[in-house]
Amino acid sequence: MKNLIRKISLMLVVLMVLVISFGCTPKSNPTAEEKISTNLGFLSEINTENGKSYITISTNETTLKLEVTDKSLIDNLAVNEYYMVAFNQNNIVKSIEPNSFIKDLVEKYGKPNGESEDLIIKATDKVDYNDLTLLDSANIDFNKDGTEETIELYTVAQRYNGEIAWDDGQNWVLVVRDADNDYILFNDYVQLGGISFYAYFEGEDFVVTTVQSGTANLKLTEYRFDKESNSFISKVSFTTHGDVNMFHQAPLGYK
Repeated sequence: MKNLIRKISLMLVVLMVLVISFGCTPKSNPTAEEKISTNLGFLSEINTENGKSYITISTNETTLKLEVTDKSLIDNLAVNEYYMVAFNQNNIVKSIEPNSFIKDLVEKYGKPNGESEDLIIKATDKVDYNDLTLLDSANIDFNKDGTEETIELYTVAQRYNGEIAWDDGQNWVLVVRDADNDYILFNDYVQLGGISFYAYFEGEDFVVTTVQSGTANLKLTEYRFDKESNSFISKVSFTTHGDVNMFHQAPLGYK
């Protein structure tokens, strides 16, 4: 749910900006054969490869690597600032301009690359996961009430003849379950990757840390139980940025 709210917020930001900024992007007078696309996001990298200049624009959990043939466009660019960029079908930048309005909206409604402020995850009513595939579980009395609770990791991918039929992507669910309630720590789609979790006590605090890996991302998220509010506090401890090409991924190991 938290990821859905963030995505909806950022989509609303995009729609608002497109409505307000339409007609404000510098025109590039495209030829009949040239298709111009526009996008908005923050500039995460400026680099040179084989004598060519490139910029990387990070949008809502995706990145665009674009060539800049007009060197004058790079002179006033700043990394980690927000821009409206127009580019052709060959991913060559035709125009780019800063937009403080984008920056204000994105910083208000969401952070780049999926980073987020601490998020409170409260207990919900029990959920039936019988239609999902249980991948991993652990029993622990995390709230020290004398009764063991269960941490369970599920996927929508089904088992056939004892093997999991993995797709290019599937939904994953990580939930902490007690007798009366569930704490849904993670419930989202993962493309070309997976989730693993670690549960431990750090002093008196109970913590669950997840590692989410894919072909273009690596993220560590900490879920720390807060006794006073009877909830988990979620915080992204680490996430990759920019144009990521993962050349090795540890096997998931789930059977």
